[in-house]
Amino acid sequence: MTNLQQKSTLLLLAGCFLVGPLFPQEDKTPENSQTAVAIQESAEEAISTEKAAQGETKDETQEGKAETEAQDISQATDRPPRKELDIHTPEHIHIQKYLDDYQKPRAVQWLSSVLETGAPYRMYARQQLALHNMPASLEYLPVVESEYKVSAKSKSGALGIWQFMENSIYPFMEKNQWVDERLDPWKSTDAAIKKLQDNYNMFGDWALALAAYNYGAGGLRRVIKASGGVDNFWDLADQERLSNQTILYVPKFLAVAEIVTNQDYYGLEFPEVTEADLIQWDEVTTKRSVPLKMLATEMNIDVSILKFLNPALILGRTPPAMEYTMRVPFGTKAEAEKVISNMVLPTYEHTYKVVQGDTLWGISRRYGLTVTDICDANNLQEKAILPIGKTLYIPIME
Repeated sequence: MTNLQQKSTLLLLAGCFLVGPLFPQEDKTPENSQTAVAIQESAEEAISTEKAAQGETKDETQEGKAETEAQDISQATDRPPRKELDIHTPEHIHIQKYLDDYQKPRAVQWLSSVLETGAPYRMYARQQLALHNMPASLEYLPVVESEYKVSAKSKSGALGIWQFMENSIYPFMEKNQWVDERLDPWKSTDAAIKKLQDNYNMFGDWALALAAYNYGAGGLRRVIKASGGVDNFWDLADQERLSNQTILYVPKFLAVAEIVTNQDYYGLEFPEVTEADLIQWDEVTTKRSVPLKMLATEMNIDVSILKFLNPALILGRTPPAMEYTMRVPFGTKAEAEKVISNMVLPTYEHTYKVVQGDTLWGISRRYGLTVTDICDANNLQEKAILPIGKTLYIPIME
């Protein structure tokens, strides 16, 4: 039995169904991915060389020649005709460079791995995009954002498969001491679709909507105004009015979407998903702070399954004193509700603000708790140094 089959079997036993990797692989952000970085550097070097040789003008003769060669190749082989993307993809040096790079063996292997990592989430994104009448190509945007890694974190602090910054999550998602919905691939997908739709409604063009997702809608509006009203992404890119990251961001995404959508045309093969790959779950709503580890033990399932279904619970438990809907394996709703109702759990209504000289041991003695109790309630290491003014949750048994 392969590793993939073992993962699928585990999720089947839990009452869910998945074809593809069950648990996200070790976090490896695009900034640290050697293949992704190599492709990026190669594109930047080629674009720089091309600009130096040609200035800022397009070589229409070369573009026409490339198009003719592509048509000749298609006619001379058994390849199916190329499908047009549902986002306009012009002939452009930036796109062509990424198209060339993504067809190299190492890049194909990397892209296949990324798409396999995204298997638990891609079909959900596909369905939601269709539901909102948005381009299906947007399913592949997390490839360039996060490589579909749930816990991916950029150097600037963007988090999750759609790479939301903390100051850009409202009103789309929620973040507090207990929850960070940027880490939830399903909720963040809903948020990203809403944000992209808002961008499109604002700029009336998908290339600009994508640029705004990377650059910021406010910043893009200022660029357009400063350029005298130039509202075509490719003109703004050629005039270098945007950051280099944004200039390459849209072509990189379009190249990925082109390669995967037309994989047969290019003679490639990538992991595909179907409706059978959708993760199914039941939902349980509670106002109690339920530890996932305790719930898993009482339900006789692996805690990793509950963590996979509820990645937004950053402290490993549902928030106290507020209603929260958590996911449990499909078909276990009644059992989970019964287990939760019978749990003896602490309340977290008591808090303590750290003052100079405080230690975890001293605070735990004050409330008749163990250091472990305090650490578990606040996601702390037992040797952690407490900053003055930090508010600690004190778990008092109900």
